[in-house]
Amino acid sequence: MHRYVVMVDAGYLLRQSIEIVSRRASTKRADLEINDPAGLIKVLLSKASAALDLADKELLRVYWYDGVFSSGLSQQQRALVEVDDVQFRAGTVNGKGQQKGVDSLIVTDLIELTTHHAVCDAVLVTGDGDLAVGIEIAQKRGVRIAVLGVEDLAAGVVHHQSWEVTSRADRVGRLGASDLAPVVKFNPPKTVPGAAPAVPVNSQPTPPGPPTSAASGAAAPRQLTASDQTAIKAAVVAYVAQQSGQLGNAVDAATSRINPLIDRALIHHVFQSLARGQLTNAEKIYARSQFRAVLPP
Repeated sequence: MHRYVVMVDAGYLLRQSIEIVSRRASTKRADLEINDPAGLIKVLLSKASAALDLADKELLRVYWYDGVFSSGLSQQQRALVEVDDVQFRAGTVNGKGQQKGVDSLIVTDLIELTTHHAVCDAVLVTGDGDLAVGIEIAQKRGVRIAVLGVEDLAAGVVHHQSWEVTSRADRVGRLGASDLAPVVKFNPPKTVPGAAPAVPVNSQPTPPGPPTSAASGAAAPRQLTASDQTAIKAAVVAYVAQQSGQLGNAVDAATSRINPLIDRALIHHVFQSLARGQLTNAEKIYARSQFRAVLPP
């Protein structure tokens, strides 16, 4: 087994990229055009290979992690899905336009790949400190880890990577303006005087919000039904079964708190299993109660 995987946190990569190519004129992803999706993947693979000396290794695939609105993939995301050896892994986007669930998805995938000895090396394009535990678990299973950051000090853009991930990684690499310039560009939406602002082609519509109470204007929480409980319990049971004995010390005996890393993976698994949008607090609480109930002693 001489394969490696590249795992890309798109939120981090594209947020850093727009600052660099716009010379800090913008921080909006909607202003960034990926004019050569296949070229961008080639750049990432080249940097990954250099970071861990992977010339004699085989690529498993590139995992592209990004938040997706309820309306579906954007034009930009669809273009990346069509690139060879790229698998899109979808998180969600909240009402503030922030991607959610991506960090737990990366950790879950990294642990799964190392558990099944699918890779010997992994390169993460990220700055998220929440991935530190996943990195440590992978390293204990013999996998080398490199993290790639994106920065251009000449433009005043630092890499914004957490010390937790850079200090744990076996290697650290960087992408800069010279790497990004051929494949992405600053392309803010054009406006016509007196007209409504133009909508960029790769923008996402704001997802509709939940129903509101006419009296208070507050969002009306969806009730947890018997069918909801059945579906959540089935998802939890499936998650526990998939872990194959990897859940030791998952719950603190004194406080009944679930290990934060396992909790994120559990909630994301339930979210994916239900496939109907962001979980409510009631659904999360029920999932955790069922996890404690079905967890082997």
